[in-house]
Amino acid sequence: MEGINKNKNYEAKGNESESLTILEMIIYSIIGICIFFIPINLNYQTQTLLYHITDKIQSDYKTFIQVCIILFISLGSIKSFIKKDKSKIILFFRILSILILINIFYGQNYIFFKNDNTVLIIKELVFNLSIVLPISAIFMPFILNYGLLEIVESYCHPIMKKLFKVSGKVVLNILIFVFTDCFCGLYMANKLYNQGKLRLNELYMLILNFSIISFSMFRYTYVELSINNLSFIFITLLILILSNMILCRIYPLSKIKKSYYIKTNYRESIHRKYKFKKGINKYLQNKEDKKMILYILDNLEEVINLNMTLIPNILIIFFISDFIFYNEDIVYIFSKIFYPIINMLNLSDVELISKSIIYSFYNEIIAIELINMNISDNIKLLIGLLFVLKGTTLTSNIAYITGSKLELDKKYFILVYLERIFLILILYASIYYCYTGYIM
Repeated sequence: MEGINKNKNYEAKGNESESLTILEMIIYSIIGICIFFIPINLNYQTQTLLYHITDKIQSDYKTFIQVCIILFISLGSIKSFIKKDKSKIILFFRILSILILINIFYGQNYIFFKNDNTVLIIKELVFNLSIVLPISAIFMPFILNYGLLEIVESYCHPIMKKLFKVSGKVVLNILIFVFTDCFCGLYMANKLYNQGKLRLNELYMLILNFSIISFSMFRYTYVELSINNLSFIFITLLILILSNMILCRIYPLSKIKKSYYIKTNYRESIHRKYKFKKGINKYLQNKEDKKMILYILDNLEEVINLNMTLIPNILIIFFISDFIFYNEDIVYIFSKIFYPIINMLNLSDVELISKSIIYSFYNEIIAIELINMNISDNIKLLIGLLFVLKGTTLTSNIAYITGSKLELDKKYFILVYLERIFLILILYASIYYCYTGYIM
């Protein structure tokens, strides 16, 4: 009888412990969802809590943050100099980036850039990297390490596997791209890959096909180009799905290895029934015995080290690109690449479309400012689609790869970028001509 009572006590304690773990999972997941995905109206602004926190910090501590940014980048440069792990040209660019940053923050006249709008874009980008990314890193354990990832995978895996040949957990990463910005999404993808929860081909798919899908950029595009928002949303989603379905099935994405960075017990799961329960069970089986504060501290350390390299790289990319992309002759030469396919599709404003593609490869916000608005609505719509769906820019995912430790083949970035541009043009032309009755 005594043995039976002991076993019952152990079983009761085990069930109690599991119940507490599930309760913890539910609470933390709800907090994560509220922080990242639920828009809330505060101070006459409707945005997620993440951005409300960011705005509050930036408005109250802007001067202090500027000093911290310069200090950390300077420390990163000193660290590289002491270790001698960088070439002299890299060290020169690091010092130049500090001078650029000081001029942007404190200069009366901007001596490094031709256009003042470029400086405003850089300021916003640097503050996002310095505030939004660290705050995202603090709250990211709530959505990555407490069961939400497994539940999302359980529900979304079948459809994502059929459409895009990726696991269901990718949906959560895509939502981070949509509701925050590309750098938060890229950081999350990087983290999942390093933890052995994301395959190499899935990492490429996220970085090349979904990293620019930001709601804020989406809205900015249709407002600035004066495009009908409903038409823009419908056609964008349609072309996004179709183009990604095609891209994941052709070279080079179809040939990328489906291997993990490290071997773990974490594996893809297909749950046809009891998806919620099985998602929870998978979380319990793979749960790490690690406190929340340790996840947060690890993430902050990663982000600080990342920003020491990423911010200088972005500043130098803007500095060099400013000379290239504001040179009409250079832009014209590169834009000729797209003339044949645009002419073949019988689209008007060939030169404008081609130049828009080249400008958006640099930065889509700058590209919008350089466009002549006296164009037809269908060309505005096409240019808007190219801006939000192109998937790759020098100042976003390419900049991130150069600043992170991810060893990805950069030629794939160019190949997939060109394939995506061609697909957008072809799919849009097909939709447009069907709609106008051209084919009939």
